[in-house]
Amino acid sequence: MAGSAGGRRGHDHVPAAPAATVDPFLEAKLRWPPPRESWVPRQRLLTRLGAVCDHPVTLAAAPAGYGKTTLLAQWLEAEHPRAAWVSLDPGDNDANRLWAHVAAALERAGCRLETGGPVDRTVGATTTPGSTLTAIVDALRAAPHDIVIVLDDFQYVQDARTHSQVEFLIAHLPPQAHLLISTRSDPGLRLGRLRASSDLLELRSDALGFTPHEAGLLLGRSDVELDPESFDLLMESTEGWPAGVYLASLSLEGRSAPSAVVRAFRDGNRFTADYLTEEVLGRHPSHVRDFITEVSLLERFTASLCDHVRGSSGSATILRDLERTNLFLTPLDHDGHWYRFHHLFAAVARTELEVSRPDDVATLHSRAAQWFTEAGHVDEAISHLIAAGDAPGAATLAQRHWLQYVDAGRVATVLGWSAALGPSPDGAPPAATVTAAWLAALIGDESTLEASLTALRDHRDHGPLPDGTRSVESATAMIEGLFGYGGPLTMRASAQRAATLETDRHSPFYALAQTALGHAYYVAGDLDRARVPLSEARHNDRAPSIIRSLSLATESLVEDELGHLEQSQEHAERAMEVLDANGLRAVPQASLAYTALGRARAAVGRVDDALVILGRGLELRRDTSAHGPWGMIHHLLVHAGVAAEAGETALATSLLGELESRTAAYADGMTAMHVRTEAVRRTLRSTHVGSLAGQELTEREMEILQLLQGSMSLRQIADELYLSSNTVKTHSRAVYRKLGAHTRAEAVTAARRQGLV
Repeated sequence: MAGSAGGRRGHDHVPAAPAATVDPFLEAKLRWPPPRESWVPRQRLLTRLGAVCDHPVTLAAAPAGYGKTTLLAQWLEAEHPRAAWVSLDPGDNDANRLWAHVAAALERAGCRLETGGPVDRTVGATTTPGSTLTAIVDALRAAPHDIVIVLDDFQYVQDARTHSQVEFLIAHLPPQAHLLISTRSDPGLRLGRLRASSDLLELRSDALGFTPHEAGLLLGRSDVELDPESFDLLMESTEGWPAGVYLASLSLEGRSAPSAVVRAFRDGNRFTADYLTEEVLGRHPSHVRDFITEVSLLERFTASLCDHVRGSSGSATILRDLERTNLFLTPLDHDGHWYRFHHLFAAVARTELEVSRPDDVATLHSRAAQWFTEAGHVDEAISHLIAAGDAPGAATLAQRHWLQYVDAGRVATVLGWSAALGPSPDGAPPAATVTAAWLAALIGDESTLEASLTALRDHRDHGPLPDGTRSVESATAMIEGLFGYGGPLTMRASAQRAATLETDRHSPFYALAQTALGHAYYVAGDLDRARVPLSEARHNDRAPSIIRSLSLATESLVEDELGHLEQSQEHAERAMEVLDANGLRAVPQASLAYTALGRARAAVGRVDDALVILGRGLELRRDTSAHGPWGMIHHLLVHAGVAAEAGETALATSLLGELESRTAAYADGMTAMHVRTEAVRRTLRSTHVGSLAGQELTEREMEILQLLQGSMSLRQIADELYLSSNTVKTHSRAVYRKLGAHTRAEAVTAARRQGLV
């Protein structure tokens, strides 16, 4: 829908996207574990997985320790299918991050995506669910071969909206594409239809458990010999749980009487995983045991990260030794840079650390946070700061980076930080309360927003803030001026104050304040004054992408109202191009670009195109009530107007009704908005005749309509037509009704629009 970027002038040029960077941390997420000689061959399961490409979806669901990841890696290595692998972690509960990673994995697998912008391979980067899902489906449809998307550790994805997007992907998978989900618990997906139609291949714990043959192979590789009775006891105790059998093999290796040990660790006919894991830990030298427990608090680690966390060197050597001797250390890349412990093993090692060295836990987490901060991985750094009990440090880091994440469409991640940190306590640093206010404004939580703004009144001069805002006063003015929950007058006064305070053109908040001011002027109908700050914002090279798009979209509406249709269309197209270049087309804040582009298309006669564009913008706004009231107000106004012009009277009437219910909350400062709304009503009335099937004007009514164009009174018209005055009045009322008009002038205007006169 967006126009070409060619021929743009001055600062409006969109620079070419930088070459995608390869982030080692992300690379480790996009690789399945490399093969190892110690893997037990599981041909019966590999044979079942051979049917993956006969099913749209495959589900491997079993608790930790059933070898799901290893099995899938074995299959991929043996079959060499085209696969896009993503190892999920808690951060992927943010749909934006999840689909960015899936997109990057698909490109690694040779499946090129057309997203309107680069697929950023940095772990902190993102694109948006709507645009990326569409690009993923399109790329899969274009794939000339079977391709498998593997989502490993899907239990981390718990957000309902993310689940619905995964279901969207499943529903739109082309025949050559297949989704393979590995999870420790049943996913929150509606898979009943697939199951009923035999389109779902499932592997559960009953299938994933070791058979006696497989358990025997594993024990044999550890040179553990058990008599038949003890072996049966081991299988009974472990119930075929692969992790349990492996832990037992490590614990029994080198024992002079392994059968006696099996009988000793049996506890109430249940296998004690913690006991055996501790046995395995205890058999390592003290420095290796310390290493394992210290780095167990890391989801993934590399030698340099381990050295930093431990405050020592030598981690690379220990990792190489452990990789050779311990199946519970899993390499995540073929270069041996990134590793992780098996979840079960790591959990027990963390428990050991917390019990034996509780005073060291916070220090280790703090060091991890420092390493991740310096590496640019804000998500991980904040998680470790929270785990270290350093809520102020985590809050400061969140405050410093929230705008970057919101601008990338990752509001869910920022909200996750806020939830993890909890509500700001009384006496919290003003910066924390400012961030809480921004988040409340973003999600439409007006009560929390009001409470936060009230708490900040005594800290107006505090600043500068970690995010770069000049002061608390500046931040609160921008929040009130940009979102406008308080109505047009408060919005305008606050935007003016913010523009007075945020004067540093090298700060992203300069462009934000200018956009807020231009929008406030537009709402007030002060169009010439609106153009200046909006132009300032869109030309500013430090403006966040979403702010640049908002300023362009608002300026497009301004130019349309001034009658400058060419400029209006150019700005609307530029607003959409900015979104496309940054993968932001599907975030709710982007909907004003759809509003402006729809209005611009309608203005040049492309009404059908306009309605399609506006329909998509309305979908975005319907997804959330957040981001303030004005985006929806503007959209309803424009959408209703275009619908009326198109003769879609039912749609226009519905949209106008919703618009009026939303604007009724504001009593003052609404003169210009009321004038705009009345213009839409007039258009609707003038086209209303299109909805009155079978009520065309009669020949006599057409004669009267012709004379209504002039200055003759109804009595003079009656004399001209040799009719009584009452008859002319009756015909005139019928004309008004059929044209949806209330006055003579409105009737004439409506008739001219329809070409009747």
